[in-house]
Amino acid sequence: MQRRSCLVLLIALMLAQITFSGAMAAPADAPQSETGMAIEEEPPDWPVGSSAYDNMVSMANFGYRQIDTNENFAARDWIADELEGMGYEVERQPFATEECDNCENIVVTINGTLEDNWMVIGAHHDAICYSPPPLSGLTYQGCSSSGAYDDGTGSGSLLELARAFSQWNETPLHTWKLGWWDYEEWQGSSSSEGGGKGSLYFVSQQIPEEVNVTYVNLDMFALNWPVPTLALSQATGCSEDYWTLYEFTSPVSDWSYYEGEGLEVTEQMQADAEWLQNTLTDINSDLSHPTEWVRVIDDTKGNSDHYNFIMAGHSATWIRGQHQNIIEEGDTCEQTPKHAQSDSVTTLNNLAGGRQNVEDGLQTGLDIVATLAWWDWNANLTEEDDGVDDNKAMSVGSTRISGFLFAPWFIALMVGLVYVSIRQNWFKPLSDQEREAAIAAAAGAATTTTTTKGTGSGVGVKPRETGDTLHQNIIEEGDTCEQTPKHAQSDSVTTL
Repeated sequence: MQRRSCLVLLIALMLAQITFSGAMAAPADAPQSETGMAIEEEPPDWPVGSSAYDNMVSMANFGYRQIDTNENFAARDWIADELEGMGYEVERQPFATEECDNCENIVVTINGTLEDNWMVIGAHHDAICYSPPPLSGLTYQGCSSSGAYDDGTGSGSLLELARAFSQWNETPLHTWKLGWWDYEEWQGSSSSEGGGKGSLYFVSQQIPEEVNVTYVNLDMFALNWPVPTLALSQATGCSEDYWTLYEFTSPVSDWSYYEGEGLEVTEQMQADAEWLQNTLTDINSDLSHPTEWVRVIDDTKGNSDHYNFIMAGHSATWIRGQHQNIIEEGDTCEQTPKHAQSDSVTTLNNLAGGRQNVEDGLQTGLDIVATLAWWDWNANLTEEDDGVDDNKAMSVGSTRISGFLFAPWFIALMVGLVYVSIRQNWFKPLSDQEREAAIAAAAGAATTTTTTKGTGSGVGVKPRETGDTLHQNIIEEGDTCEQTPKHAQSDSVTTL
């Protein structure tokens, strides 16, 4: 009976551990990302392309937002007011350069569990106008641009992302920062300095040394999948069915451009770049984006705010539709406006074939960034509940991985114990003689010896030794079978 109980106990422990581990694991019907992360089906809110479009129009309506102008000041004040209306605490980061006396970034923070690991999304709120190639950079009287595409699309989309994030009401795993940079645009051939000053100020002055950053840059998109190219373009040499959305990302294979700029690529930079490219690829797969028209590729040109992050050792990606000055291999349809009076809402609608197509193009970029964020929010759902150090803990979606991975080891241990017990005959059925010996041993163990202290005389019964078999003269409590021969003629082989 004792051995039988041990077997039952072992089986019970195995079943209990399996049940416990199953409870810790994500449910079988939970939606899974391509990276294996369990994600909730419906976020509380989601960014909408039509709202991003409206924000882009509002930015364009401020006029020519060149640095150090009233139009620029008005646009950034409006961004700050919108963010405060969403409930954010707005941080205004003023800075000055040789060309700009009153430049200012607008930044909001969503605190995460990991204070030293940031996800930053940025777009620039300034605009510029000068002559196109081959005489690029010549400014002239009357040249102005409303900057609808460059970068009203990015700034307007970032505002819409901020609105959606404000409704999620959970703490993300990483700390998230949203930044609207001033002075991204080069001021032309007569300028004493290059562009990218707003993001450079943030990277060099606002990121502590111990903080690791992943940066997403929104600059000129909407003319991208699923927006079809114009029939006129196709008739005059455009061989592509859709505008392409590029995700120019920290290189995995070709670092030559950044090495030429003086960057010493470390193993950590390489690992971060691989993680980011893989994650973006997984997101596009989850969103069913066609790889032909939504492409994650090595960034080999810089040319926007993500450059400063990569040069500082952080991983980054630039989400960008097509424009006329950067020709990618195989592109034949680069006709979008940039740094010109033609960069307007009207031009954008005409190139896309209507407002709805512009909204659809914006939605593609919004979905990518929002999915990246939603995965991060979900990754932290149980991190908040169990109080485990998030810098050391691993998780699978919203569930802790430690208990789940412990189950196979525990089960293996139990199986090993059962195997050894069988090899040692722990559970082998007893013979009749062994059973009688066990009963006799138990009876002997129950018998006690009484001794009178101080006299040296003892009164008692000798305990039955292990291995004694039953006989007729010692009847144990409850025994009804003491009939064996002893000290008699009947004690014979025949009788036995």
